[in-house]
Amino acid sequence: MKINGLQVTAQTFAFDGCHKIYLLENEAEEANARELGYNIHPIDELRHAYEGSCSLRFISNWPLDNDEFVSYVGQFEDANFEEVTA
Repeated sequence: MKINGLQVTAQTFAFDGCHKIYLLENEAEEANARELGYNIHPIDELRHAYEGSCSLRFISNWPLDNDEFVSYVGQFEDANFEEVTA
Protein backbone atom coordinates (compact mmCIF):
# COMPACT_ATOMS: atom_id res chain seq x y z
CA MET A 1 0.00 0.00 0.00
CA LYS A 2 1.01 3.58 -0.60
CA ILE A 3 -0.44 6.61 1.10
CA ASN A 4 0.08 9.92 -0.69
CA GLY A 5 2.87 8.28 -2.67
CA LEU A 6 4.73 6.95 0.39
CA GLN A 7 5.27 3.21 0.67
CA VAL A 8 3.70 1.57 3.74
CA THR A 9 5.46 -1.51 5.10
CA ALA A 10 3.62 -1.68 8.43
CA GLN A 11 1.30 -4.63 9.00
CA THR A 12 -0.62 -3.00 11.87
CA PHE A 13 -1.63 0.44 13.08
CA ALA A 14 -2.60 2.06 16.36
CA PHE A 15 -5.86 4.02 16.46
CA ASP A 16 -7.34 6.08 19.28
CA GLY A 17 -10.85 5.73 17.85
CA CYS A 18 -11.05 9.42 16.93
CA HIS A 19 -8.27 10.90 14.79
CA LYS A 20 -4.79 9.65 15.77
CA ILE A 21 -3.52 6.90 13.48
CA TYR A 22 0.02 5.56 13.82
CA LEU A 23 1.61 2.93 11.60
CA LEU A 24 3.46 0.29 13.63
CA GLU A 25 6.59 -1.33 12.23
CA ASN A 26 7.43 -3.91 14.90
CA GLU A 27 6.32 -5.68 18.07
CA ALA A 28 8.01 -3.15 20.34
CA GLU A 29 5.98 -0.32 18.80
CA GLU A 30 2.81 -2.41 19.12
CA ALA A 31 3.55 -3.11 22.78
CA ASN A 32 4.23 0.57 23.47
CA ALA A 33 1.00 1.62 21.72
CA ARG A 34 -1.00 -0.95 23.73
CA GLU A 35 0.55 0.31 26.98
CA LEU A 36 -0.62 3.81 26.09
CA GLY A 37 -4.18 2.60 25.48
CA TYR A 38 -4.33 2.47 21.69
CA ASN A 39 -6.31 -0.19 19.85
CA ILE A 40 -4.22 -2.19 17.37
CA HIS A 41 -5.67 -3.07 13.96
CA PRO A 42 -4.45 -4.94 10.87
CA ILE A 43 -3.30 -2.66 8.06
CA ASP A 44 -6.14 -3.75 5.78
CA GLU A 45 -8.54 -1.81 8.06
CA LEU A 46 -6.60 1.45 7.68
CA ARG A 47 -8.68 3.09 4.97
CA HIS A 48 -11.91 2.33 6.85
CA ALA A 49 -10.51 3.74 10.12
CA TYR A 50 -9.27 6.86 8.34
CA GLU A 51 -12.55 7.48 6.53
CA GLY A 52 -14.52 7.03 9.77
CA SER A 53 -12.35 9.33 11.88
CA CYS A 54 -12.93 12.97 12.74
CA SER A 55 -11.63 15.89 10.68
CA LEU A 56 -8.53 16.27 12.89
CA ARG A 57 -7.27 12.91 11.56
CA PHE A 58 -3.71 12.21 10.56
CA ILE A 59 -1.53 9.21 9.75
CA SER A 60 2.10 9.02 10.82
CA ASN A 61 4.55 6.40 11.94
CA TRP A 62 4.99 5.58 15.62
CA PRO A 63 8.50 6.80 16.57
CA LEU A 64 7.52 10.42 17.18
CA ASP A 65 10.58 11.35 19.18
CA ASN A 66 13.36 10.77 16.66
CA ASP A 67 14.59 11.57 13.18
CA GLU A 68 12.59 8.70 11.68
CA PHE A 69 9.24 10.52 11.97
CA VAL A 70 7.18 10.25 8.78
CA SER A 71 3.90 12.05 8.19
CA TYR A 72 1.83 10.16 5.64
CA VAL A 73 -1.21 12.43 5.99
CA GLY A 74 -1.22 15.66 7.98
CA GLN A 75 -4.27 17.14 9.66
CA PHE A 76 -6.75 18.58 7.16
CA GLU A 77 -4.90 16.93 4.22
CA ASP A 78 -6.52 14.44 1.90
CA ALA A 79 -5.29 10.85 1.85
CA ASN A 80 -4.75 8.99 -1.39
CA PHE A 81 -4.60 5.23 -0.77
CA GLU A 82 -3.03 3.08 -3.49
CA GLU A 83 -2.96 -0.69 -3.49
CA VAL A 84 0.42 -1.97 -4.62
CA THR A 85 0.70 -5.45 -6.09
CA ALA A 86 3.93 -7.35 -5.86
